[in-house]
Amino acid sequence: MNEIVTVFGGYISQYGYGALFGLFFLGILGMPLPEETLLVFSGFLVSTGQLKYVPTFLVCFLGSITAMTTAYWIGRTLGFVFIERYGKRLGLGYALYRKTEDWFNRVGKWALPLGYFIPGIRQFTAYFAGITRLPFPTFMLYTYTGGLFWCALFVTIGWQLGERWEQLFVLVARNLAVFFLALLAVIVCWSYWCKRKAAAKTKREELP
Repeated sequence: MNEIVTVFGGYISQYGYGALFGLFFLGILGMPLPEETLLVFSGFLVSTGQLKYVPTFLVCFLGSITAMTTAYWIGRTLGFVFIERYGKRLGLGYALYRKTEDWFNRVGKWALPLGYFIPGIRQFTAYFAGITRLPFPTFMLYTYTGGLFWCALFVTIGWQLGERWEQLFVLVARNLAVFFLALLAVIVCWSYWCKRKAAAKTKREELP
């Protein structure tokens, strides 16, 4: 944690809000950067007067949603074309992809806001939303809402904790990740149960 603060704190202190935007943009796109730690650390800098709350929140939010939007269009323009053109030929689990596409458009969109709080998930949800061609207005609604809450929550935590941010951050982040992962699992199970129930009903109606 101290090494992270030393390295990235130097960038933020030297380049200010521009560094924050760049770090969040690159982190969400897939670079191994500690986005949540940076959010809370930025809030801590707000508590010391080195940054202002509103610009800090806005820059972090804009950096994250700009990266998510970029990832969406990369997935939609490149990933979708690749899978449609070569998926069957290269055996990339094309049938599974088609089933997942249907699920993502029905229920998986909830992975976009919830995925922000699960390290390792948020970097992939936008790419997959693009690959499965989730409608862009739907993507914006779920992604931007999740990003708004994610940035506001962690920047505020760092701002309010002040000097204690390092002591409590790991505990808060871990518990939130477990909670949202469990919530996502509940949504997945619920959608599967509803689909099975609908299929069983259809089958009964088709019987003479």
